[in-house]
Amino acid sequence: MSTKNPAWPDEMDAAERVQHVAVTRTTPRNAGWIAEEADVSRDTAVKYLTRLVEQGELTEVETEDGTCYKPDGVTQFLREVRELAETHSMDELTTELQAIGDEIDTWKSTYQVESLDDLRRSVGDDELSGDDRRERLEVVEEWEYNIEIREALQLAISLKSSLTTLGGDTSIHNSAAGTQSQEG
Repeated sequence: MSTKNPAWPDEMDAAERVQHVAVTRTTPRNAGWIAEEADVSRDTAVKYLTRLVEQGELTEVETEDGTCYKPDGVTQFLREVRELAETHSMDELTTELQAIGDEIDTWKSTYQVESLDDLRRSVGDDELSGDDRRERLEVVEEWEYNIEIREALQLAISLKSSLTTLGGDTSIHNSAAGTQSQEG
């Protein structure tokens, strides 16, 4: 175990530290690395990592560093949908969908394309300068992100609508659904 500073809060047990370290990574990490960061033994980390995989919180991947762990993409996406549904009104969600649509329409007009794939293909245009290519690649990344967020927003609206239709509480509360910051 490491003697890292600052120390973990006294109220965080080993399982919570392992979970925090593992689910806040964007790069898959092996049990030894997670154990060191969480200030636990490797065996303890493996025990809790295995449990998190079984619960669907993490996914195992094989890398050059051996078996590594990363947050499960589906679980993260569903948490995002839930957070959007909990923290925003239907009007706010709808307004954000409109803003995304407007931004995509602007890109279509600016770059004279009909789709994201058309924009991707245009990066190879011989008449573009290097700066123009880089600009288009940046827009491709933003467009992809907008598509992901749009899907989350649409599902959040559906979730709120379904809960209302079913007569359920439209405020969804569960402390386990909280999000944690992402670190490399």
